[in-house]
Amino acid sequence: MATTYKFANNAESELVSEIGASDVTLNITTGDGALFPSVAVGDGNQFYVLIVDGSTSEWMLCTSRSGDALTVTRGGSSSFSVGATVRLKINATVLDSFIQKGAYRTNAGSPDGSLVASYTGEEVYDSVNAAWYKHCSGTVWRQITA
Repeated sequence: MATTYKFANNAESELVSEIGASDVTLNITTGDGALFPSVAVGDGNQFYVLIVDGSTSEWMLCTSRSGDALTVTRGGSSSFSVGATVRLKINATVLDSFIQKGAYRTNAGSPDGSLVASYTGEEVYDSVNAAWYKHCSGTVWRQITA
């Protein structure tokens, strides 16, 4: 399933319980979960949050939200105190997933399984089927438009 990054304006809260180095559930201020996008395990939707506690920060990928509890995949192993800020933020990974006007090449047919990317995150336009593809890895491409 393709990944879809979700967004919300001004989604910000605080931790109501500390998290240790290996914890993957963030409990935020009661009622603030509604400020963040709705995502569920397996639906392909996700968003990034940045946790900041003084001079310590860590990017985390939220893969599920149930009320005021965010389930995350962690990019580090820091611990965070009650009151640490949790903000939905756009980062380089998200921005690299977007097509950039003028930064693409054309292929006669689907590139998936056959075309090697010229650079990470390359976009290709399939001129036969009028479809856009984004490079994932190796010769794997994801169709991003019909």
